[in-house]
Amino acid sequence: MVRQREFDIDEVLTTVMDLFWQRGYANTSMKDIVQATGIQPGSLYAAFGDKEKLFQQAFKKYTQEFFFASIPRRCSPLEGIQAWFEYLAKVMASDPNQKGCLLINTAMERESHSASTIAVVESRLDDIETFFRQNLTQAVQDGDLPSSFEVETKAKALLGMAVGMLAVARMRRDAKTLNSIATAAIALFHPDYLFHPD
Repeated sequence: MVRQREFDIDEVLTTVMDLFWQRGYANTSMKDIVQATGIQPGSLYAAFGDKEKLFQQAFKKYTQEFFFASIPRRCSPLEGIQAWFEYLAKVMASDPNQKGCLLINTAMERESHSASTIAVVESRLDDIETFFRQNLTQAVQDGDLPSSFEVETKAKALLGMAVGMLAVARMRRDAKTLNSIATAAIALFHPDYLFHPD
């Protein structure tokens, strides 16, 4: 008779995700995971595989529930980009634990990860750049940006500024700095913009 698991997979992944998010992959051991979840190593390995596979599942949960869920969908293209940068600045500045973004934290720890994990990270970065590119392209088509607007160049610049903001947030909980980065990013397509956080 197969023994049923005595733990909830989703709850475990949430706990593990928070642990990796706060401590980083390299600084989180299986012993740490066992202590945080209260689950014995054998059960963890049976349910999730090794540490890297467990991380990949936790990372997938993060991208679905936190990262992509934060990207605005029901607004105009330029409003969507603006709203996302404003959201990132506010959320990062208000996090007392300075966790930053698990996606960017993982990219900064690339030497500690397998090629398959890094491929997933790079794919998610491509998704962000695509979000910017599609929104800017639509704004040009809608007449909200001039036909001469350099969509490709600005999409890559916005990606770089988003990554930079999230990396800074991990190291420095400074609302003024984060708001300045958001303002500079939005100014790439809205020159007169000035971010006024609530």
